Amino acid sequence: MIRRGGKGIPHDQPNALQAGPDEEVWEVKSARILKSGANILSPKLPVRLASLIFAAAMIVTIGVIAYFTEAGVMNSRAWVLHSYEVKTELEGLQSCLNEMRASGELYLLSKDKAELLHSREQATRIRDLSGSVQRLTRDNPSQQRRLELLRPLTEVEVVQLEAVVDTYMNGSLGPEMSKSLSEVSEGRKQISSAILAMQAEEDRLLKVRLGTWDALFKRNIITLGAAFAIAAILLTYNFRLLLAEIARRDETERLERQNAESYRALSARILELQDVERRKIARELHDSVGQYLVGLKLNLGQLQAGKSLAISDNPALLSETIDLMDRAIGEVRTISHLLHPPLLDELGFDSAARWYVEGFSKRSGIEAMLQVGDIVERLPKAVELALFRVLQEALTNVHRHANARLVRVEITCTDEEAVLVV
Repeated sequence: MIRRGGKGIPHDQPNALQAGPDEEVWEVKSARILKSGANILSPKLPVRLASLIFAAAMIVTIGVIAYFTEAGVMNSRAWVLHSYEVKTELEGLQSCLNEMRASGELYLLSKDKAELLHSREQATRIRDLSGSVQRLTRDNPSQQRRLELLRPLTEVEVVQLEAVVDTYMNGSLGPEMSKSLSEVSEGRKQISSAILAMQAEEDRLLKVRLGTWDALFKRNIITLGAAFAIAAILLTYNFRLLLAEIARRDETERLERQNAESYRALSARILELQDVERRKIARELHDSVGQYLVGLKLNLGQLQAGKSLAISDNPALLSETIDLMDRAIGEVRTISHLLHPPLLDELGFDSAARWYVEGFSKRSGIEAMLQVGDIVERLPKAVELALFRVLQEALTNVHRHANARLVRVEITCTDEEAVLVV
């Protein structure tokens, strides 16, 4: 039974080369090896591509997070330094005010002009520090409002202190000087209160900015930890892929060695079968055509020996020579057709089978009956060739081993399979 696709040839039906079970076993084994090799070599491209895309996406994501985190850290650091700078300026302002007051009072007590000069230097520095604080806090409206209240107070205190000193230098130590000193003392309380309020605001801002800086630093640590973890996971996964690739390559090499051994065995088997077929053809040529040619040579030799006689004097010898020539030609034609019948290519299996069965019946003397079912369309060439070779070998085995007087051949064909029964 042979399917239309060319598959389904049973291993117990030899082909034209007398292929036995061993050859088909090797073919099945090689097919299985090739199939398993194809399964092993099939790369897991979707998995590797997904891993690559995931790694690239994680690198980009971590890079973006790290960039914005670092930018936030730098910004928070700048604001923290800004708060410390404002606090330093406020402390300097408070210190200058205290030094100006102390130097002024020492001058009133000791009449040391160096103290007077130092007091006036501190007054100049107070104005500079006030301008610096205003510049640093221009982004903070609340601090700007407090500074607008503080600067007039410091100016008033400087003016009042100068007035006290001028009054003292003029020798006027009456009630006006006592009043000026009391006004200076009252202004000091307001200035101290304003500076403390500004320092409290900067302390609050510093606490908030330090908290933001700490949060960004922690986020940076978490990002780095996540990047390390992801890198470790990807490294482990790709290491496993590498080990799997090495294992696949080892298995591929092993299968290639098996395939090479299978191909060598198949090649040896094919060569052996070809040699068997050549011996068969040589034996048939020797037993049939060779014998006719020997007889032909003998007759021609007799004719040459009696060349003085006319050919017409030996009609029997001439007739026998012609008959031997016809038999030799017919045998050569038969062998040629048996090797590859031209009808198989030209008209298909139906005509080739009828021709072969008729010729087999004439050559062997065995009565042969052929029954061929309706073949709607021509079979594939591979199927026709396989059926013809099976028919050849089956009838040859009948002639050699069956001692039969009648052989019946039935061929049926459906849409799915072709069945040959001998």
